[in-house]
Amino acid sequence: MRAGIVIILRLEVMMKVLVVCGGRSAEREISLESSRFVLESLARAGHSTVTAVIGSDGAWTVDGAGVSVDMSKPRWVLSQGGSGIGFDVLFPVLHGTLGEDGTIQGLCEMAGWPCAGAGVMASAVAMNKIVFKELASGAGIPVVPWIEILAGRPAPGAGEIIAGLGLPLFVKPARLGSSVGISRAADAGELEEAVALALEYDELVLVEKAVEHAREIEVSVLGSGASVETSVPGEIVPGRSWYDYEAKYCCSDSRLLIPAGLDAGRAAEVRARAARAFSLLGGRGFARVDFLAGDDEVYLNEINTIPGFTAISMFPKLWEATGLPAEGLMDAILREALSRPPVGLWR
Repeated sequence: MRAGIVIILRLEVMMKVLVVCGGRSAEREISLESSRFVLESLARAGHSTVTAVIGSDGAWTVDGAGVSVDMSKPRWVLSQGGSGIGFDVLFPVLHGTLGEDGTIQGLCEMAGWPCAGAGVMASAVAMNKIVFKELASGAGIPVVPWIEILAGRPAPGAGEIIAGLGLPLFVKPARLGSSVGISRAADAGELEEAVALALEYDELVLVEKAVEHAREIEVSVLGSGASVETSVPGEIVPGRSWYDYEAKYCCSDSRLLIPAGLDAGRAAEVRARAARAFSLLGGRGFARVDFLAGDDEVYLNEINTIPGFTAISMFPKLWEATGLPAEGLMDAILREALSRPPVGLWR
């Protein structure tokens, strides 16, 4: 990689891609929006697509009609009305639980379907913010101090949490994204309300110390075994006091700075940490790695193994700024997915 430019050759063979979107998580609407970008980009790259939408009840439909699966063959057959739906690779665009957490990836491994993006372990670990923090911290990557709260288990009171972490605090469902269910707490009362809200979305809750003067820095990654490419870093300047759901999807004053306003040394450090964090997961496919840059330290915040692909999403924008437009990005993702040996057949 030179001067931040990534050069990846286009696929010579056009693929038929099954794009799976929707789902049952609180991020369903973002998934549907992301799928539109993916479908348009795949079409511009010359690939044909089939769209499977998972309803909020969990049922799969293609063109509005239900589908079935024949599991009698080594590679399961997805069918509709007695006719098989053929495809070369499945591209999951499922944010949050029952999609980004390793479940769809595990289904693909069972079914023998090549799947774009991270595998089961990387997806499951990245989805659990607490497990991922433990992993990163153990590897010496700086993370923000935190505590966890599990529903049904004795938990420290607001005063004890504040004594240990200080104020303000951020409270998050541990296994959800898109800023859903996240709150900022500036006192004990707000902390109790924030924990109650987060518990509505997940029985496992993360309480983090707020980073003073934090800047939100993000890096996109593409992985292929031992080789990981990173994009130029970008920076989010929220149009509200912090980057909550409204600031992310509904506020026209939020801005994306690409590249981020970092000096060359700090930008290289962030990219190196992004690659290392992705590799810690055994990362393959693609992801977006998020950091919080304070006055003296850059903290790893989280990894999104199925990041947003909406018109305002950092993941594709960062790759475009690094020299890889959307069509090439789709090709790179598909090529990596098809390059993997079948599960259980490694020699």
